[in-house]
Amino acid sequence: MNQTKSHGIVDIIGQDLFKWLSNEFNEETRLKDVPEAILDRVRSVDITIRDYAGNRNAITSIALITFAYKMADKVQNPKYGSNDMLLLKVLAKNERLRREGNPVSPHRLWDAPLYELITREVGEKIRATKFMTNPF
Repeated sequence: MNQTKSHGIVDIIGQDLFKWLSNEFNEETRLKDVPEAILDRVRSVDITIRDYAGNRNAITSIALITFAYKMADKVQNPKYGSNDMLLLKVLAKNERLRREGNPVSPHRLWDAPLYELITREVGEKIRATKFMTNPF
């Protein structure tokens, strides 16, 4: 009989990062406020695999997206999960470049709260777009 211990979401993400997601990620949080470890995980997600069950980076991304939807009082549609992850990946990559001193777009939305970027205008446009990972 297999005696492996099942790991919960908190164990997979890590207690410190889950604590940040559940306690510090809020309506005021901007990309610049996201911990480096979370940005690194989000940037590393392979959105083409579609089976994220054991993938720590994907689970961290999904948790962040889930908290964002809860803040916006919106329901996630699994059909658009890969689009949300793609958006988050692009946002994380650009934030990483900003932190390295590279110029970023002066567009007003870059400084919008992160949950709004995911759930409102920008996210809605991304969810309406067909990608190879989500041709619906």
